[in-house]
Amino acid sequence: MGELREATTACVQAELECAQLRAALGRVDSALVHWPTSEALLELKVRALRTLGREGDIPPLLAEWERECGRSTAHLLLARATGEYDQRTAASLHAMIPPRPRQLPLGSSSLVGRRRQRDRMTEVLLGRSPERSRLVALSGLPGVGKSALAIEVAVALDQYFADGILHVDLGGVAPEGLLSHEHVIARLLNDLGVRPATPTSDGMLSAYRTALADRSVLLILDNARDEAHVRRLLTPAGASATIVTGRRYLDGLQIREHAELIPLEPLNRADATALLGERLGEDHMRTAAPFVPDIVEHCSGLPLALGIMAARIKRRPRALPDIVRELRVESTRLRSLDLGSEDLSVRLSLDASRRQLSAPAARLLERLAIHPGPTISWAAVRAIEPEDSPHISNAVDELVGMGLALEPSDERYALHDLVRVYAEALTCEWAEAERMRVVRRVLHYMLHQAWSCDRRLEPGRRLPIGRPGTLVVMVPADAAAAMTWFEEEYSTLTAAVALAQRHGLDRYTWLLSMTLVTFQWRSGRHLDALAGLQRALPAATRESGPADVAMVHRMIAGTHRALGNVEAAVRELNGAVRISDDDGDTLGAALGRHTLGVLLQESGATGEALDHFGAALPAFVELQDVLGQAAVLSGIGSARYDLGQYEEAAECCLRALSLLRDTGDVNGQAHAHFSLGRIRMAWEDPEAAVVELVRARVLYRSLTYGSREARTLVWLAKALKAAGRAAESTEAMGQATAVLRRAGERDLDTALDRLARLP
Repeated sequence: MGELREATTACVQAELECAQLRAALGRVDSALVHWPTSEALLELKVRALRTLGREGDIPPLLAEWERECGRSTAHLLLARATGEYDQRTAASLHAMIPPRPRQLPLGSSSLVGRRRQRDRMTEVLLGRSPERSRLVALSGLPGVGKSALAIEVAVALDQYFADGILHVDLGGVAPEGLLSHEHVIARLLNDLGVRPATPTSDGMLSAYRTALADRSVLLILDNARDEAHVRRLLTPAGASATIVTGRRYLDGLQIREHAELIPLEPLNRADATALLGERLGEDHMRTAAPFVPDIVEHCSGLPLALGIMAARIKRRPRALPDIVRELRVESTRLRSLDLGSEDLSVRLSLDASRRQLSAPAARLLERLAIHPGPTISWAAVRAIEPEDSPHISNAVDELVGMGLALEPSDERYALHDLVRVYAEALTCEWAEAERMRVVRRVLHYMLHQAWSCDRRLEPGRRLPIGRPGTLVVMVPADAAAAMTWFEEEYSTLTAAVALAQRHGLDRYTWLLSMTLVTFQWRSGRHLDALAGLQRALPAATRESGPADVAMVHRMIAGTHRALGNVEAAVRELNGAVRISDDDGDTLGAALGRHTLGVLLQESGATGEALDHFGAALPAFVELQDVLGQAAVLSGIGSARYDLGQYEEAAECCLRALSLLRDTGDVNGQAHAHFSLGRIRMAWEDPEAAVVELVRARVLYRSLTYGSREARTLVWLAKALKAAGRAAESTEAMGQATAVLRRAGERDLDTALDRLARLP
């Protein structure tokens, strides 16, 4: 049997020498069926494949043989010192001195944008950045243009590397596995025309490093999986340089090799539009002009997505409206961005990234897609998967490191739009019970965190929310911190209300809407408040009792009041009082009558206002509701002021302040001081008025209550002017203008006049 194998081997060698390549390949294939572990036959097959130009078939062949036999095959990739037996060998042995390599993939096109990144890469790769080695690592989500940028920079710097450009696709996310270091080094040695003295792994590595030590080569290591995947392949210090691309953020290369790490983000709208125009060409771009904004928006700045859309439009220009319609719809968006292969499919490229994730990170990716906001805080991430808390930090780091999640600000995370669509599609495979479990966790966290902040803004508010249980909730230090939290989370909170409504979760729909109202009023978002409360009312009617329904009516009335819709506000309040009376709800009826009194007093119906205040006050006293009593007394004080009854007005305001002094109702305290300031002005005591108004202004400012602060500043300017302090008066009016401008007020003069006339 051994003699037969040797004879077969000799026949194959003879066929290769005679350039009978296909016959040699057929014979060696048959022989390997009988002798699959023969390294001599394997080497002959490699030579046959290489000579036939079938280089791509060699790595999988060797990888399979290594798995079966457990021996390295990298040395078989080395070119023979005397040249391969092929149809070109007959020309001469000039191939012993290989031509200068310029290994750039076909079809590379000029890149749009990335000017800052290109300039930085140039500095580092040419050794003009002393704090860095000549090593750049590009990272980012799939399809963001890492390879394209590497290739463009290589083309631009070609003249600076006398010994050429080498490019290796390492297949870092390929399902068939990584290229081994030995195989890559063998290929690079062939490209450099170097034969190692000993064809072992160490011998090849030594020959590789020695060859690069006195050469000037630009090496592109494309699609690296991680630092370990490329570390042995990096060019040594000297005239050579390396560009590494990978989906992971390769921190290790920065720490140990002093690499320049450059994360790539999606293109901005202008660059994305320019790239689409370049890919489409002038004629197609002109035809697509009405659809370009939609295409750019839904491709979310991802060059791969823009390229796929351009290819589809050029192939079927008459189907342009249908193509864009499919892109607009979330459920069909990924299908519209798929041309069938991984490098031309957003979904398949994301699949490849997902395969590299650990189980906790893959699980978290899907759960993040359920979170409704554009960003998610670290606290909210932990709340989604409390049982995974030991792994959650590593999972987040992994997603960020792979470019699948972004960290736009400290401890706030976001998914790229197309990653979110992809991950959300994965959740469609979940059981409904599992999906609802995660949705409820998200909403549970948002509700309790919003309620914690709302209570800091308005300590006297009552909502049937209960305790958070084991959930850890942040308690803001003060009202300003609470306003800041609401500002950061506002788009997430409004999206959470929509999520609750979409899933028919009435409790979260109405309670989340209610926790937002104080912030919405103080930040001037009254139309948003009205829309949210109109969603909350039917949900509260289905989910809760009459007392809560009446409360929603009162909040709707307060919103109408702020919008100047007095008639609608009165209608809502009368309805709220009627519901409370019918239900025997003393507190609800008192709250409704107090608010009716405020509204009527502002409308000039002072007598009716005092009737409602007078009916509400005994109820609050009976209930021992200190905040309610103080609110009514402040209302009575304002009404008495309007009637010119300044002594009675001052007495009521001072009583209100006395009740509020030991409470956290800063808004109530500020209003009482403001009212006292106006009363002092009526008594022609401007200096005393200044003292009260300054106190009110400080309190309103601490609440980030812009409209009330501006109103107080207008009155403070009046008091200062009356006190003969003209310069300070002008300064106060300027501060009022600045507050209104920050609040987005456009007609400042009209706004100032309105505030001056407000009670």
